[in-house]
Amino acid sequence: MTVISKQHYFRSSTFPFHIEQYTIGRNERIASHTHDFIELVFVHSGSAHHEMGGHRYMLQAGDVFVIEPNVFHSYEGSPQEETTIYNVLFDSSFLQAELGTLLQMPTFARFFYLLPFMRRTASFIPFQPLSEEQRVVIQQHLDTIHHEYMAEMEGWQLIVKTRWMECMVWLSRYLPAERQLGQSASPDYDWIGSVCHLIQQQFRQPISLAQVSRMCGMSESSFKAKFKEATGSSLLDYKHAVQIRHACSQLKESNRKVLDIALDSGFNDISFFNKIFRKHCGMTPREYRERR
Repeated sequence: MTVISKQHYFRSSTFPFHIEQYTIGRNERIASHTHDFIELVFVHSGSAHHEMGGHRYMLQAGDVFVIEPNVFHSYEGSPQEETTIYNVLFDSSFLQAELGTLLQMPTFARFFYLLPFMRRTASFIPFQPLSEEQRVVIQQHLDTIHHEYMAEMEGWQLIVKTRWMECMVWLSRYLPAERQLGQSASPDYDWIGSVCHLIQQQFRQPISLAQVSRMCGMSESSFKAKFKEATGSSLLDYKHAVQIRHACSQLKESNRKVLDIALDSGFNDISFFNKIFRKHCGMTPREYRERR
């Protein structure tokens, strides 16, 4: 199976983004592959089979879905027609500066972080069909992004980034009402698992009980109790544990200053970092480094 690296597509490490239109021919088989970047797929026209996670799905025009890194998938074109799709490839760092704001939108976090993780559960619907009106909005955005990306005229990067942010907000709004309210068939503990996955991926970003309970469509008290039962810790303690694990790996593997490691682990206060580190490791960061 093929593993595609971001170096194949991104023009530079400072702008980790790529967009292209691809036509899947009749009966064309695109072999199973994965990649080390995030991919959003929008079906512009036609229909095709998509295989992912051991399941086979029929895609139609207007379907959109997100594939996180290290997930294998493949396509098989329809025998009746060609299928045109938009592939949008980007690294998680592409909107790092804006991510804190975007994650405050529960619908954004659900669509781009929680729901992709939940494809691992049997009850997950793997793609989101858009209405005709929604398709027009998303297609217009993608058409503009694609044109600017290909033309590379002055200011193209700003337009691409701004339009892509708008596109993600629109897609988040289009999340069906039953998922926004947490009324999907997915069990509550599948949502808890997806929140753990989100924290592991975005541990540098601030996150609150109120925020994640809204993402999952639960009350704060219900989420708090179920998270504690599933993980054995509170939401904050779980996040701190993930941050401290990252800090420990940096202390072992690098000679970076402790302050820099604290900032890179999502702590803005060195005294608080030292306090949480001692709580989890029983020693200071410097003492931990000396024992490596």
